[in-house]
Amino acid sequence: MKNTDQYKCPVGKQGRNVAAAMNRGHKNLTTWGLTFVDISPESIILDVGCGGGKTIARLTKLASKGKVLGIDHSAEMVRYSEKVNKKLVEEKRVQIFERSVVNTGFSDNYFDLVTAFETYYFWPNLQSAFEEIKRILKPKGKFLMTNEMIKDGVYEVKHAEIIKEAQLCLYPIGDIKKLLESVGFKDVKVFTKEGSAWNTVLSYKLGGN
Repeated sequence: MKNTDQYKCPVGKQGRNVAAAMNRGHKNLTTWGLTFVDISPESIILDVGCGGGKTIARLTKLASKGKVLGIDHSAEMVRYSEKVNKKLVEEKRVQIFERSVVNTGFSDNYFDLVTAFETYYFWPNLQSAFEEIKRILKPKGKFLMTNEMIKDGVYEVKHAEIIKEAQLCLYPIGDIKKLLESVGFKDVKVFTKEGSAWNTVLSYKLGGN
């Protein structure tokens, strides 16, 4: 199996190697993205596409009196993330589930913050995913998605072959913003790191469902 086949749904030893590489490769991007959101110690947070689990560990430090949950559609990544966060799982501060972003199984108005780092291009339907995320956010909850890979971005030009082989569905950052607004998110803000392809979109759920 090619490495590009592992990006969408990692399995086995090769998949675990991909997860470890993601933990290393996404560290700086994640650090930058998190600077755009304030996280209170009591926050309940969901990380969508939690992959290698390092972002969950970081979020738990920020929500020191709260709880962090993760979902991934790869059973291998769920096991890997649980191993990375073994102590936090035992303390019941972290839970990780094998679930889809379009059908998370969580209650309405449950999370203070939902995060998604380098994962949207694997989602089966972007609009359905945004609608589901909005549903599970509390009123005034926040959604933060951070990516290097977007349509017409620097990364797309440089890594066109990988994107094609891995069958990634990239969107322009402007289309992502418009789609978030179309499903009811408010005050959608886009931040781009100067001199790079890094983009963060921060959006808010204001009011009721």
